[in-house]
Amino acid sequence: MSADFGLKLLAGAVALAISGTAMANTNLDGTSTGDVFVNIVDTTNNTSFVYDTGVSQAAFNGGTNYSFNFASDPNYTAFLAAQGGTDNVNYSVFSATKPSSSSEVVYFTSSVPAPTTQGSTQMAEAAATLGGFVVGANSITTTSTNTVNLSGTFEFGTALTEGAIAGYLINNSNVNNAGGYADDAALGTALAFYQDAASRSGVTTNAAAFAGTWDVTGGVATYTSGVSAVPLPTPLLLLLSGLGLMGVVTRRNRTA
Repeated sequence: MSADFGLKLLAGAVALAISGTAMANTNLDGTSTGDVFVNIVDTTNNTSFVYDTGVSQAAFNGGTNYSFNFASDPNYTAFLAAQGGTDNVNYSVFSATKPSSSSEVVYFTSSVPAPTTQGSTQMAEAAATLGGFVVGANSITTTSTNTVNLSGTFEFGTALTEGAIAGYLINNSNVNNAGGYADDAALGTALAFYQDAASRSGVTTNAAAFAGTWDVTGGVATYTSGVSAVPLPTPLLLLLSGLGLMGVVTRRNRTA
């Protein structure tokens, strides 16, 4: 884990506060409020689009449905405009925080089963790589406060960024779909969502799966919870139906 990880993130936040022209996405990897963010990568022309959901790790609820529409965002439309008709496009969802100087928590999508065992060193390296990416993304001038269109040095879908993160978190840096890694999938394909947490002394949460899945289609990122609504007991349904019927009868008698 990089020793100056937190200092880099703080420096990026300060630079943004001063300039006011870059993506105000300063808390993707804060000490406790790292936001969940979506990456959409065109692996054909080496560009990527980043969307900050504004939902922090602390606020994210795996049993709740979420939907985020960025279809009309100027950075997204610019990203689409640069695509060719046959380009390969994938997406992934991440978040990373450092609750302390020697611990990290990472949320990540996966298109393959996440490993049941992991090392704290790999998790630390994944968090550091995500942190470095965030600092780079935040350095790009953009008119939006929660999105950025990346090309060249800082796009997400490179071997040194996404490939390394996939290798650290999922122990699988090999391609599993055309141009993609084990943390991503093609648009319109559901991805499982996991949590890893570790301290320098060991793993505290290892590939714990959330109850739902992510999908990105048509400029909308959706998290669909796998938690079903609890049905009302039959006696209660009958009671509510009876009360409703009594209300109808009462209204008719009043108007008769």
